[in-house]
Amino acid sequence: MILKIHITLLLALLYNLYISKKSIFFIAYLFIIMHELSHMIVALLLNVDIQEITLLPFGATARYIGKINPLKEFLIAIAGPFATLIFAFFYHHDTYFKVNILILLFNLIPIYPLDGGRILKVILIFIFKNKWGNRIHEYCNKLILFLFIIFAIYLLIKYKNISFLVISLYVLKISREEMKKDKALKRINYLQIDK
Repeated sequence: MILKIHITLLLALLYNLYISKKSIFFIAYLFIIMHELSHMIVALLLNVDIQEITLLPFGATARYIGKINPLKEFLIAIAGPFATLIFAFFYHHDTYFKVNILILLFNLIPIYPLDGGRILKVILIFIFKNKWGNRIHEYCNKLILFLFIIFAIYLLIKYKNISFLVISLYVLKISREEMKKDKALKRINYLQIDK
């Protein structure tokens, strides 16, 4: 298993060391890591091999070896939000509760590769089967991303808050990268089956 640190995480760390809110960033990131660990623990319990973990400013992405069936993907995706909900109620500190609820809500946004997007993908594949489920998921992802960015622009204009727009553009970038990787893996799997 390879552990990678994305350059944007280092930039976020430097930025948060510079501003006065560094303690809240580190508390939030500790809970984010715990959230991500719950995904990985469930993956290992389901005998899914983890090839690579990349730490990002708003979480982490894990690359698995081989194809994962939809049920396993659903259980791995739901593990993070479930663990975060437990953390929110287990730690009776007001700040910890708020941080975990924010992590939970953010991760449940149905944008791929966030947990909500992964859960939505599995549900759509279950309902519409593989080809149509993937296609509908791709269109839903684009629509939700568009609405997400529109909402971020609204917050910027109304409240002069650029944070949500930065997060939106970052999620857009990660989403596009993950969708491209998924398409490439599908092509590789298709070619292997074809042989």
